[in-house]
Amino acid sequence: MVVIRYILLILLISGCTGKLAGQDTTSHKLALSLSYHYGFLIAHRPMVVPLQKDKLNAVQGDIILRTDGSKEWHRAYGFPEIGVSLSYWDIGNKEQLGYGLSAMPYIAFPLSKGDRHNFDLKFGWGIGYIEKKFDADDNHKNIAIGSHLNCALTLQPRYQIKLTDRLKFGAGISITHFSNGSVSTPNLGINLASVTGGITYNTGKIQKLKFEKKPPFTKSTRITIFGAGSVKQVYPAEGKTYYACTLSGNITRQKTRKSGIGAGADIFYDNSIYKKLDERDLTLNNSFEAFRVGLHGSYELVISDLSLMLSMGGYLYSKLQNDGSIYHRIAIRYQITEKIFACMNLKSHWGKADYIEWGIGYRLDFKKKDE
Repeated sequence: MVVIRYILLILLISGCTGKLAGQDTTSHKLALSLSYHYGFLIAHRPMVVPLQKDKLNAVQGDIILRTDGSKEWHRAYGFPEIGVSLSYWDIGNKEQLGYGLSAMPYIAFPLSKGDRHNFDLKFGWGIGYIEKKFDADDNHKNIAIGSHLNCALTLQPRYQIKLTDRLKFGAGISITHFSNGSVSTPNLGINLASVTGGITYNTGKIQKLKFEKKPPFTKSTRITIFGAGSVKQVYPAEGKTYYACTLSGNITRQKTRKSGIGAGADIFYDNSIYKKLDERDLTLNNSFEAFRVGLHGSYELVISDLSLMLSMGGYLYSKLQNDGSIYHRIAIRYQITEKIFACMNLKSHWGKADYIEWGIGYRLDFKKKDE
């Protein structure tokens, strides 16, 4: 979970791309990429060390769509690439982990771009499959993952050099994470580090890039509220499934095209609290004591109708104390209509996942004067 948070933090910071020297005026609309990974399983906890066996190997194929500047966010982010990565992972431990598969939509933010060389940062978030999960009878040594189906995230800083008009060679490093957000335990997560190299072949029509002047930016303040639900398990592994829900409100001030800073309040209900308190010989006097109330601060990276958000908060009230007083949320939001959005959020306490929130929300915007 710490890896996930650092991935998004680096991405949010890097979202402020500067001017790109030597920018081409045309590009191929489509491209295909094939790359190879060589690396290792990261032992982010001492308990994960026994799962480190052989080196990992992976093959990754990408379907790439290049933006052309027809939308304002294309130009704001320096004409990023968007696409889908499909990967097969030999994790290096056939007995306890087996192989992995992942399918991740992604966006690659250019950090530096020239006539022949470019450097970008690729971030993907999708689904992953791990062949062998924890089983108390047959696979009790796999204390990292308790489900076949998981969320998968990746961060790849990447350098590319143009060999011909259609062919590029690229190399970089990759951090990839698999976890289920405590839908099923155990859920320490699988973190993979690798060096990667491969080729990209440009195909499809050549498109002319649009460099129209950006329209005036209008500052705004937005108020959002969402409700979300979740299911989760707590230790011991393979136990009962509990439910949780959230009601959250936020006020965000967006002062630039790309980002906004905000603050808000959260109300959480988690019926696994009954079990956790019972384990400590504590009881609830009434059902209201199963609620938690907190305040948070947030940073949001806005990419057209999609946004990524990182928030950190503290509990004002929580009868359960063993999780600590601080919580975090990594969120992805998609604007369905002008006022309605869908969200998927990962709530955690420092390096430990609490649960995944699946929600729907409402948004109000209050525009300010143009810059």
